[in-house]
Amino acid sequence: MDAYLNIAEQVLFRVRRPLRPKEILDEAYLKKLVPWHLRGPRQDKTLHARLSEDIARNRANSRFFRTAAGVFFLRQFVDDETVPERDRTEYFAPPRRKELGKNAILFLELPGSSSVDREITAQLIEQTFGSGGYGYRSYADIADNPRLAAVHSFVVVYRDNKVLSFRSGKFFPSTDPIYGKRSIGIGGTVFAHDVDMLFNSFYGIVSNGISELCYGIGLPRRLAERARYSNEVRPWIGCYHRRGSGQAAVVHVVMGYHCPDEFTPTKAALSLNDIRWVDATNPGNTLDDYDTTSRRLFARGHIRKMIRQSIQP
Repeated sequence: MDAYLNIAEQVLFRVRRPLRPKEILDEAYLKKLVPWHLRGPRQDKTLHARLSEDIARNRANSRFFRTAAGVFFLRQFVDDETVPERDRTEYFAPPRRKELGKNAILFLELPGSSSVDREITAQLIEQTFGSGGYGYRSYADIADNPRLAAVHSFVVVYRDNKVLSFRSGKFFPSTDPIYGKRSIGIGGTVFAHDVDMLFNSFYGIVSNGISELCYGIGLPRRLAERARYSNEVRPWIGCYHRRGSGQAAVVHVVMGYHCPDEFTPTKAALSLNDIRWVDATNPGNTLDDYDTTSRRLFARGHIRKMIRQSIQP
């Protein structure tokens, strides 16, 4: 069981009323319900994400539901008439649009040309982080600076010799190079709150990618936790996309995830459509329908190398 969700369940059961994530954690610390190893700079953000993720994935089977935006309660009290009706009425959040707004977005300041699309090795990405060539700014600030590139996770899900593909839907952000294309990369913009101190989240990139797997294709909590703490999602390569008109440059940090046989990916988000497996060596008659990063990964044999490396002893 997820530690954060376990804490939320205990607190909400005790207080018998809806609370915001920060209020849940305040009560949990007061009652000494938080285990010693559970620490982080913005635990309320983490708890909010875990609750939202659980509701989105499990829907009516989730232990939790919203009574208002950002306010959560236990579903077991829905039929309890001793609880005020307003606290038993479910609030349905509007479909999640991946809006960038003014949130703190992870950026990289990479050496080399910023005027052409190009591949970036995982080593160069790590070196850039190691030398301090990164930070968190608003999307507008990144778009205004030609030396900066917004970082997006890009997780390739594979099984045997096949990779999972999808078409981006209307709720996909137009600022992402994937927009309007078929793709093999599940992910999104990496924010400051994606950083998780409990495992190697690689500046929030890995944790963002795993969260997007949960939100996009319904990866179960148990498998998500295993992916987090067993290092099952790792950076492979980067793909740089130069700035567009009024749009920031983007670096897709490509990672691989071997899909367990016990899990069947399904459409869990409005931003993903037409999910299907494609052959890693022969994805179709043409690659023109795919986004630039996916085409590059197919054409240059990166997908085959990723799969081959994963099965080597």
